[in-house]
Amino acid sequence: MKTKIVSIIMVVVMLFTLMSASISASAIFNNDIRYGDVDGNDVIDTADARLALMAAAGLGIIDDEDAFDRADINNDGFVTLFDARQILRGVTGLVALQPDGAFSGFTGYSDGNINVSSPEAAIAVFNTCLNRVKTEFPGFTRSEATDITDFNIKEVNLVGINFGNSAESVAQLVKDMIVSETEPEEAQIIVKGTNSYNAMSAEGEDYVSKLTVDDVYGIEVTYDIEGYMTIKVALPDSELDNLSQTPYAKAFNTDIIQEDSDSVLQNVFESNTSEDAKTKNAENAVLTLVIDTTGNVVSYSTTYETSMYLVNSTFGVSSVLSAELKGVTYGTKVTVTYDNFQW
Repeated sequence: MKTKIVSIIMVVVMLFTLMSASISASAIFNNDIRYGDVDGNDVIDTADARLALMAAAGLGIIDDEDAFDRADINNDGFVTLFDARQILRGVTGLVALQPDGAFSGFTGYSDGNINVSSPEAAIAVFNTCLNRVKTEFPGFTRSEATDITDFNIKEVNLVGINFGNSAESVAQLVKDMIVSETEPEEAQIIVKGTNSYNAMSAEGEDYVSKLTVDDVYGIEVTYDIEGYMTIKVALPDSELDNLSQTPYAKAFNTDIIQEDSDSVLQNVFESNTSEDAKTKNAENAVLTLVIDTTGNVVSYSTTYETSMYLVNSTFGVSSVLSAELKGVTYGTKVTVTYDNFQW
């Protein structure tokens, strides 16, 4: 009885906290559903978080099917405290509510011997097993590759002496330059017993992962016949300028993400710096950890995408010819793979 009373008090406190807030957020669209906009007024604000919280606490019912879908942030068929909390975090700008392309919700695994039937349990296993790499120093291979996921230029105006260069050829030159900036890195071999603090992509040197359930957008756990467990974690989208304040810092070296994005601007688009990008996002981050029956890491891979949009930029075609580029959209996908572990 005491526990129930405490729970009700906590809910009431959260409700008053929500009611006193006045921050609003831009709507997030995906599949024609405006996730988080529970009341359907085209604005995501604390009123939506309050409706979801009341439903999760059993103090209210969302009987409209469309409203229920908008409140079910992780799309698991229920409106829970997780959904209410994520809506509130979306209102305050801490997370993007609906990454486009990353999976959402939680899919666990449970049988007679293994039970990973909650997001908390999955994250605990993920962190514990991955962090063994930094305490036991196994040997492994690190390789990195970057792909161009999106590229478009709305308008190209040539300036200077034109020796037959067309707008189409300039656009191809720009794409070739971007591709040249994303060449795969040579595989890095980490010898068993070597201090591996700096070999794994993470902010800082003392850990690999400090993720919590609040940090992630989706978790998926699978188990195969050989006894290998795979845990996939999806992170919410974020702006590149704000990465160090997001879950990305608990899984990636965000300085490197920022530097890689800036290097394209500095080496390809002569007139631009990162501040000139109208949009600059990190998106669809997925972390995939495979472990064996003893908890040793078999493989670990991380992927994230970046996207930018430049309203105006300049590209030097030659010493006497340059191009004014308008509406430049480009995106990259970076995949880092850790495998060949030697425990």
